[in-house]
Amino acid sequence: MLFMSLLSPKGKGKEAIAYLKKLKAPKGIIVHDVYVTFGRYDAVVVFEAPDSKKAVNFAVDIGIETGYLIETLAAVPAKQV
Repeated sequence: MLFMSLLSPKGKGKEAIAYLKKLKAPKGIIVHDVYVTFGRYDAVVVFEAPDSKKAVNFAVDIGIETGYLIETLAAVPAKQV
């Protein structure tokens, strides 16, 4: 399953971005990319997880380490709908 975690600007700023640049995925998670964004969110993490439970745990870990509020969405390719 593909997921996107959106990080709201409530965190540690430059420290959080430095953490995201070095983001290590735990076993079973594949990080496709991390984007720094302008606007409502400061960053987006696009990743794959085998199930929702592992995705939530990964997103929670990111939130704890960065101090950011995180909203995680399941992403389904449009051609599969």
